Amino acid sequence: MHNGYDGGWSGWERLGGMLASAPSAITREVGKIDVVACGTDSAIWHNSYDHGWSGWQSLGGTLTSSPTLCGWSPDRLDVFARGTDSALMHNGYDGGWSGWERLGGMLASAPSAITREAGKIDVVACGTDSAIWHNSYDHGWSGWQSLGGTLTSSPTLCGWSPDRLDVFARGTDSALMHNGYDGGWSGWERLGGMLASAPSAITREVGKIDLLAGGSDSAIWSGTAQASVPPVAAPAAPSASVRIHAKIIAPPSVPLDDSLARMVEVYATRGISVEVGSTETLNIPELSDVEVGQCVMGQTSAEQNQLFSHRDNAGGAEAVVYFVRSTIPPYNGCAAHPDGVPAVVIAQEATEWTMAHEVGHVLGLQHVNDNHRLMTGNGTRNIINPPPELVPDEGAIIMSSEFSRRS
Repeated sequence: MHNGYDGGWSGWERLGGMLASAPSAITREVGKIDVVACGTDSAIWHNSYDHGWSGWQSLGGTLTSSPTLCGWSPDRLDVFARGTDSALMHNGYDGGWSGWERLGGMLASAPSAITREAGKIDVVACGTDSAIWHNSYDHGWSGWQSLGGTLTSSPTLCGWSPDRLDVFARGTDSALMHNGYDGGWSGWERLGGMLASAPSAITREVGKIDLLAGGSDSAIWSGTAQASVPPVAAPAAPSASVRIHAKIIAPPSVPLDDSLARMVEVYATRGISVEVGSTETLNIPELSDVEVGQCVMGQTSAEQNQLFSHRDNAGGAEAVVYFVRSTIPPYNGCAAHPDGVPAVVIAQEATEWTMAHEVGHVLGLQHVNDNHRLMTGNGTRNIINPPPELVPDEGAIIMSSEFSRRS
């Protein structure tokens, strides 16, 4: 059964299938949902939504627990469940399903899995010794590590950054128990409550965790944990700067000040300051909708060239950001520009991260397949756990760009 919220709850709808377990669902990109569950035949079944439900597809296998589902990109899925010999079983999708593989362990519960960044997976489960066990993938599986404890439910796993993990499960006195990883495991702490079910946890922003569990009164209880986050050290004095100019043909939906604040926030993590040299409103309605072709660097249309001729107040090494109503074809933004004329076009409905992303292209950055990062090639609307990351190598590229200035 499914109930969706989009300004209001849709009401329950029946999606069919013959389920023998709780389902697990994720969204890998806007408008798409994947769901898996164990069927009455002990196989794992998959259903997906993309403008409509695909219908159930059997992934085979003989499994003995609810599955857990994760995916590090729009084209990747990983399903885990307990096998008949209590080992962890895995089936992955990357253009096609891989088939089931055995990953060992002695599981007494359903597993929980997440991807914190592209190419990496973390899995936890309660073992037959009642401890929580952890396994991770990074170009290969690490093998099982005991996190200790004496737990009485399936665990749930979440993480607000590539360096953070939080595990929750029910303890022997029915209280919620927590163990966190931030460079090392913290050990188990008791968070109270009287749980009658396994908990469920998600992180929607850095430092905050939302929890749900069934209570001993048969009600669903929720809580938000303001997790302990080490204070962030003040950033070092900027070692490079980027100077931009804003030309507004159509006012953006996200105010310029907000987009600028997001850009300043992300670039500062690599010691790069952002300056606005000038802001100007241009009265050229014929360029409100700009043809950008395939948006390939070095290849620009006549309309782009006409737009980019409006560079008043901008130096030769300073990028100009043009805010228009739309691009043709429709993109959030386009950083294609002629050699020696640094410029980007931003559409009216772009996100708060688009300006930082497109100027990043001007400065030499390429797309990556990781929705935790500013330069994700999957669209800035799909950024996970903002603010997105600018990695050290990207900072170095910006500092060496002809369009940045070293301090």
